[in-house]
Amino acid sequence: MKQFYKMIAGISAVTMLLCTACAENPDSAIVKHKDMEKVIDEASRNDESKVDVVQLREYNSYTADFADDSLQVSVHADADVDIPQSDRLSVMRVKQHAFTNEDIAKFRAVFFGDAPLYDEIAAKVKTKADLEDEIEILRNAIQEIQAEHPDESDEYVKEYQQEIDRMQKEYEAAPEKIDRTAHPASGALEKVADRYAQAPDNEYLAWLSGLNSTGTVCYMSSADGNAAMYVQNDPDHSNALVFSKSPVGTEFVTVLGGGHILDTARQYSGMEDPLLDGGLTDSDIRFTPIPGDSAALSQADAQKQAEDFLHQVGMDDFAFSAGGKYNVRLDLRRSDGVEYTQNCYVLQYYRCFDGAMLDQASGGKFAEEWEGDSYRKQFWPGECVEFMINDTGIVGFCWNAPLDIVETVVDHAVMKPFEEVTATFEQMMPIVAAVSPELGYDPETKIDIDRVTLTYSRISEKDSFDTGLVIPVWAFHGTRDNEQYREFGNFVQMAINAIDGTVINSDLGY
Repeated sequence: MKQFYKMIAGISAVTMLLCTACAENPDSAIVKHKDMEKVIDEASRNDESKVDVVQLREYNSYTADFADDSLQVSVHADADVDIPQSDRLSVMRVKQHAFTNEDIAKFRAVFFGDAPLYDEIAAKVKTKADLEDEIEILRNAIQEIQAEHPDESDEYVKEYQQEIDRMQKEYEAAPEKIDRTAHPASGALEKVADRYAQAPDNEYLAWLSGLNSTGTVCYMSSADGNAAMYVQNDPDHSNALVFSKSPVGTEFVTVLGGGHILDTARQYSGMEDPLLDGGLTDSDIRFTPIPGDSAALSQADAQKQAEDFLHQVGMDDFAFSAGGKYNVRLDLRRSDGVEYTQNCYVLQYYRCFDGAMLDQASGGKFAEEWEGDSYRKQFWPGECVEFMINDTGIVGFCWNAPLDIVETVVDHAVMKPFEEVTATFEQMMPIVAAVSPELGYDPETKIDIDRVTLTYSRISEKDSFDTGLVIPVWAFHGTRDNEQYREFGNFVQMAINAIDGTVINSDLGY
């Protein structure tokens, strides 16, 4: 579940190029800063220059071939156009939802019933076996350094030996095994700073405090450690509620940002279903299926389980978007070195209004800068719900970056005609896709667009990281082929605000 739950936020090279193009054209009307009130006014102003979603449904395909020889970019589009089958699209104010203790109680009851649960953070201590393994690793490292670099080994050996000596002292007080029952779960959110102050020697809390010192967390697990639920409110890295379960244990999770994990599927020999591992695994690594693990149920049955669950927790406004059967790599940090995979369906759900998905095709929001002596790094990904389901039931769940719908500000939004949107796409796509020769790559780029969608997406306030508008957005999906990004799959190559026709900067979020 490494990439399933540890969704490290980052802007792909594709979306970074879009950001670069926008940054290089600050005065262009196409990429100008979007004033929220102006967007609302545009969506409300119905005149002959605007259309609604019903009028847009006359378009079911888009074909084009164009190129910019000076930028060495060519674009081919032979795309289906997907338009929501509804009589209107709206504009809504939203903010990021902060999980509450009431939320925790509701999900806990569905996942665990009345079973007693325990505080995994407090119980997360190193056992004697853990320390034995770590000491052995350091001893092997000393031998390798002495054998391979005898003239340069003294300083490294000294540092490693000091660490071994420290671990041997820690070993004397370490337990033989973790006793979770000594730490009942409170079932309530607690401030990270307070928890760290109470246990400054806890390595996980030390790391979490450095990452999310102003946030709150709640972590509870079963007595055997084979099922756990984690909740975080993190103003810098998004809020999330995560559940995981397996007969070989669960990972110790923290959600950082967000992403679509289905893009990380890779096929390895000996595996009937693709592997989801974040795309980082060396091809010679061999994985061990969980003993007795199976996913013989149909996808329809898996989706029914997911949708029954969503109904139980009051999330009926979410709809299925994509999914299939995969082997998911479990990141358990096992001392025996075993790399387990879990065979299951991975199903992705988005909030759905007016028959249109809120799939965040325009990207998230990202900021990284120094503010005086303080360093700021924040990201707000799109809301997404993902399930992992096999023959034992739900074995994974993540609700990331949840939204609160504050109000509908425009009930029946009007938009730019499709011809104006495609004209903007044809003007801007070569600029966005161009590769600078200064990077040392062959600048020739080919874009192939095979799908165009009109869906909902969140755009953000310039100076706010937890509020925004949900608006209709055009997304041009396809592949980009050049020397720099040849391995990239099918992604959104450009997102355009359907109301005012401006290109959305996938880094800034507007």
